[in-house]
Amino acid sequence: MQPKIDEPDEEHRRELRRNVFEITRLRMSGRIDEMMRYFARDVVVRYHGTKEGLFLPGVLHGRDAFKENIRLTDVNYEPLGGEVLAILVDGPKSSVRWRNSWRHRNSGRTATLDMAHFLYWRNGKVVEMFEYLDYHSWGRSAAEALIERDDPRPR
Repeated sequence: MQPKIDEPDEEHRRELRRNVFEITRLRMSGRIDEMMRYFARDVVVRYHGTKEGLFLPGVLHGRDAFKENIRLTDVNYEPLGGEVLAILVDGPKSSVRWRNSWRHRNSGRTATLDMAHFLYWRNGKVVEMFEYLDYHSWGRSAAEALIERDDPRPR
């Protein structure tokens, strides 16, 4: 037997699902300023990359730092499109699993990444986000595709 879902809670879940979907759509269409309206000014963004991956792990503090990181990513990688696979909402927490494709602007190489984002919401804004990437489609060249600004190795 399913418990009865409180209508305000269900409407809140629907709203967060719509917002999460809209964030992914705006990101892949390059409409970053519009996307930023969903993030608190003091948002904390935690990247869980790998030392060998395209994007190194790290933490960004604030919407401006997050926006700048996206800008620097887009200098090297062109977003080609994405597909939302699942969105889950539990109170003030949401997660999205999605797949997106990118083209390296210098080499022309394209790849599809599976990604997961875990978002914590307060007062209608994301206050903390965790990002995880699956680099399976980059294969051996992932280490070679590091964004230059993040690569500590001498060139």
